[in-house]
Amino acid sequence: MAINDDDLELDDDSEQEVKPSNLKKIIIFATAGVLILVLTVGATLYFTGVIGGDEASVDADEQAATEPEEAKKDSDEEVSSETIYHKFKPAFVVNFEDKGKLRFLQVDLSVATKKPSIVDELTKHEPVIRNNLVLLYSSKSASELNSIEGKEELRRQTRETIQRVMQENVGNPGIDEVFFTGFVVQ
Repeated sequence: MAINDDDLELDDDSEQEVKPSNLKKIIIFATAGVLILVLTVGATLYFTGVIGGDEASVDADEQAATEPEEAKKDSDEEVSSETIYHKFKPAFVVNFEDKGKLRFLQVDLSVATKKPSIVDELTKHEPVIRNNLVLLYSSKSASELNSIEGKEELRRQTRETIQRVMQENVGNPGIDEVFFTGFVVQ
């Protein structure tokens, strides 16, 4: 069989045509892969909130940044959905006389509020609160402190004492409840 030069040229042309066709397919698949990758990353960022955030929350953040100081104080006065507890440290320790004997009372005290700003105010006015509570606790007798009713009454008086101090100094009674977390009479 004789090989014709024309046949050789056709073979060369057909090889050259196959290579660009394969190259086009590779470019198309690579472009499609990159496009899918970009869409996947974009969708993930969008749905996680990293990009394309809610315009309402952006507007609220901008508005909060431009609010005057007085308006921020008013927002602090809003009631929180969670109860916030504040523990007075150290415990209250007072002595009192009962039937000619010197006795001691130690009270661990916590208060509850739903207003976050009240915790700072409690700390600020703690010296007055502690003074008034020490006077209250030292005026009690052992018989008052040993009964459940006496302890409940003391708890009510403690709450009223703290609320009175807060009303006078802050203009708001502030606390909702008082809890004795430790109570020792000796």
